[in-house]
Amino acid sequence: MGRVPRWLSAVVLRAWIASKSGEVDRLPRPWDAPESHSMGVDSDRVLILGGGPAVGWGVLSHEIALPGALSRALSSRTGRGADVYVAAVPRLKVSSARDALSRLELHRYDALVVTLGVNDAAALTPLTSWERDLTSTLQVIARRSSPDSRIFVAGVHPFRSIPIYDSPLGSLADAHARKMNTITAQVCSQLPRATYVPLSAPEPCDPLRIRNAMSYRHWADELADRMAPDLDAWPPIANFTRPLWSDDDADSRQERAAAVKGLGTLLEDRSRRFDDVLALACTSFGVKSATVSVIDSDRLVHKAQVGDVPPLIMLGQSFTATVIRERDGMVISDAATDARFRSLPHVAGEPHVRFYAGFALESPVGVRIGTLNIFDPAPQSSDEYWRRLRLRQFGLMVQSELRRGGEGAGGSGIVIGRRGGVGS
Repeated sequence: MGRVPRWLSAVVLRAWIASKSGEVDRLPRPWDAPESHSMGVDSDRVLILGGGPAVGWGVLSHEIALPGALSRALSSRTGRGADVYVAAVPRLKVSSARDALSRLELHRYDALVVTLGVNDAAALTPLTSWERDLTSTLQVIARRSSPDSRIFVAGVHPFRSIPIYDSPLGSLADAHARKMNTITAQVCSQLPRATYVPLSAPEPCDPLRIRNAMSYRHWADELADRMAPDLDAWPPIANFTRPLWSDDDADSRQERAAAVKGLGTLLEDRSRRFDDVLALACTSFGVKSATVSVIDSDRLVHKAQVGDVPPLIMLGQSFTATVIRERDGMVISDAATDARFRSLPHVAGEPHVRFYAGFALESPVGVRIGTLNIFDPAPQSSDEYWRRLRLRQFGLMVQSELRRGGEGAGGSGIVIGRRGGVGS
């Protein structure tokens, strides 16, 4: 900056950034469900939170933005499935990041990817403030996440790689971002579970889009190369949610009840689509019965069903009481020989369930509200991997129906920001 005072440079840079706001508002941006899932079992759960690359500027779906690119990049390296969610706030600066985190259930994830700094670079946020607020934010994330989860902090990519900011004024933000990245690396080195991941400039694309699918694949590869070894080395979080059924867990029961109530109309409206998924699941598994069931107080209520299904089941006497705590679904070849389930009323009595597969269903805000259940009176031979793979596919199909138009219904969870901010 030479002899130009920092405050004057900041004023000029902010005014220039503001003059570009109309161009930013016209950029494409994803409006679909803020998540992506890749094939595989024993899936890693990842949350991307922040601004910049998390927002998905330039594309219309999260499947080709960073969540989709990262889920596929991780699976290709680990051989496991990956569930990647995103909480994007386009105008987010580090000074307000802690407030943005307040509604996120961070304990649910194996890894958290933090994308902060693009807006701070554009505002020339003082370096002392950046260090203080970033340290505080990462400490909050560490406290509110699982002790087994890892935190990956993405560096600010070269600012002038954003086409509309590729000018001499953009060099001011570029130089400031490099200093911020140096501080970020130092802060991460002092936190036990935090890792700094520098991001480089992707290949240029159409200036009217700013970013394209190749841009997000570029960043996903850089992140996955660093994340995959750590996810392989650390055991997955066995119970990533709080217990969902216990006498001393009133908060969790209230959270679930609010989520089910918020989805009430949506569940009824989509029961026909659920029926189609259940019919496909029955054909795929070679079974007679399947349900989409939700937890209502101490009962399990079926919102869609195919085949011979008990009309009402007490939660404590159901497979769901176990499945709801499972990380990635459950397949039982013969419930009559399994000590956990052989005394259940619908195993010992009608409809005499022997084979069972169940997958926990989450509301659009991440609260576990029920299960997809696939079952039959005949046992099946052990082929757990492929059955779990298919089970996960059908469970995610049901969840995708819940998430279409269900964002924000009850509870606290993924937050999607509105348009605005620096387009990168």
